[in-house]
Amino acid sequence: MIIDLINEYIGKTLRVLLTLFMALMIIAVTWQVFSRFVLNSPSNFTDELSRYLLVWIGILGGAYTFSIRRHLALEMISSKVGEKGKNILAIVTNFFVVLLSSVAFIYGGFELVSATLANGQISPGIVLFGHHFLIGYLYVVVPLAGVLISYFGILDMINAAICLAKGTHKREA
Repeated sequence: MIIDLINEYIGKTLRVLLTLFMALMIIAVTWQVFSRFVLNSPSNFTDELSRYLLVWIGILGGAYTFSIRRHLALEMISSKVGEKGKNILAIVTNFFVVLLSSVAFIYGGFELVSATLANGQISPGIVLFGHHFLIGYLYVVVPLAGVLISYFGILDMINAAICLAKGTHKREA
């Protein structure tokens, strides 16, 4: 099905990006330690870059974790209800996740990016092509993750609703 191909592409893209960001962060931190303690000249660029990469890894990693259903969940209620109850619970919880993600991540993140870019806040240590990096671009990950979380939450709600309508018990992973 086309939706499975889209989900596979999104998952693979996120895995590649997260792996690349982790590798870059390891290189940046290693260089930072080397330049600070061996060369006695710490690098501002790698210090800021590692912090920014950590933000992206944390937020995008959360969206990826949600997409593969490996996120933290309270199993107290779902273990006490039947399969039909699990599907209903999936619809309800995903509704609130999508609502929160839409308001806090997408809307709030867009407002954060817009305000930060409008104010022209710059990163003092990262200069690309002769221009300071605008902090607003760092925050783009927030609405991006919100879109991904909402997308996967809506898919899970639809999948649970289909299972309820068909009377089947198993939802796709």
